[in-house]
Amino acid sequence: MDNTASDNAYLKAVRDLNGLQTNHQILEQIKASGGRINENSLPEFGAFIEKLGHQVEDLNRLNVIHVTGTKGKGSTCAFIQSMLSHLPGRPLKIGLFTSPHLIEVRERIQINGQPLSRAEFAKYFYQTYDRLKAPLPALRKVTEESPQMPMYFRFLTLMAYHTFLAENVDVAIMEVGVGGEYDSTNVVRQPSVCGIASLGIDHQGALGTTIEEIAWHKAGIIKKGVPVFTVDQPESALNVIRARAVERQAPEPTVVSPLSADVGLGIAGDHQRTNAALAVALCREWARKQGVSTTDAWITQGLAEARWPGRSQTFSSPRHPNITWYVDGAHTAESMAACAAWFAGASSSPSVLLFNAAHNRSAQALLAVLSARGCDFVEAVFCPNLSRRADSTNFTVLNDAELAQQNDSARIWATHSPHCKTTVLPTIDDAVAYIEATYAAKPVYVLATGSLHLVGGVLDAAKGSI
Repeated sequence: MDNTASDNAYLKAVRDLNGLQTNHQILEQIKASGGRINENSLPEFGAFIEKLGHQVEDLNRLNVIHVTGTKGKGSTCAFIQSMLSHLPGRPLKIGLFTSPHLIEVRERIQINGQPLSRAEFAKYFYQTYDRLKAPLPALRKVTEESPQMPMYFRFLTLMAYHTFLAENVDVAIMEVGVGGEYDSTNVVRQPSVCGIASLGIDHQGALGTTIEEIAWHKAGIIKKGVPVFTVDQPESALNVIRARAVERQAPEPTVVSPLSADVGLGIAGDHQRTNAALAVALCREWARKQGVSTTDAWITQGLAEARWPGRSQTFSSPRHPNITWYVDGAHTAESMAACAAWFAGASSSPSVLLFNAAHNRSAQALLAVLSARGCDFVEAVFCPNLSRRADSTNFTVLNDAELAQQNDSARIWATHSPHCKTTVLPTIDDAVAYIEATYAAKPVYVLATGSLHLVGGVLDAAKGSI
């Protein structure tokens, strides 16, 4: 397939994918159903696996490293991928499934640290899409709420599992989408090892409003006889995790401590030492179960060379070298506190804020954290999560509603920083262009945060790549 043909096939796949239900829609349905959709999700997902020509048991041979958490689970997966790529002996074929993407949806499914090519994405997309269009197997119970086609995230999970089986990967690193107990990645019955990153309050409508309820969902990835590792959590959350391990007949969860400051990390921020420690524990256990001897050398090199775009990332564009961008997809109060500490320690005045909180996040809480952490800006720019790329656009949210939310955010920020200028613009592209036109003449530091979708749009508009 030549480049033009593969590009056209890829863009058609993106259009078809964007026609499926989004995560936001499914979360709203879960809230409205009182949890009934959740209860049916994994049996339903097993039927989808069978429609692709696989058995659920086939997933066990992927030697899955399953990672959940509220914050840091993506970075943990990135550290794991990097370390395993340096494991001594026969080179591994490493599958990685994460979300969300920053610029192109194919970033979510990677092999050996590289996103699927456009041609590969289109091939595996339509293998998945066409097989799923057939009726569900009659032996599977389908409720009135059950879709004949899985929604956006579940479709991509199916596609990832199908791709990794077809590509015969040695290991599949699977990042949970939302929660764990009912998440589509949790269809795997015998992963090699499970990890639970830092917990916090998020997705309350689907997971509950307390840390204990959220811990219950996250700990749902624990399986019988499978080792589980976690990081320091609130004691009440740890108690839930331990109880679920007993319930599932799993080993006692191991709590790891952050790595020391002298360990070099390829992903910036002190908070990454916690994520890296979890990744090291998961890698060591995976290697042990595979009968691979481990040394500090491959761990040290893997940690130092790890990359995770959009998280504690700094760059300057050759077009506008005076502008230094600091981008971080922080979207919870805890992750925003870590982002603010990172930015305050790495930048200086003058600085500009570019902010967006997704429609189901609390902009007020996130902006309060930025203010409380002493972040001082000469201007704060707000925009919806809208860009000109089809991969990034959420077609289910009205532009007027998005713009109204940004005006609300600007008013909230004005209460925290009344002397700071605020500007609201209709798209990410417009916001980046405005900042470049206004501040390119002298050195300036720009923090873009609040949403990974925003960060992806900024990387695309200001940098042109991830």
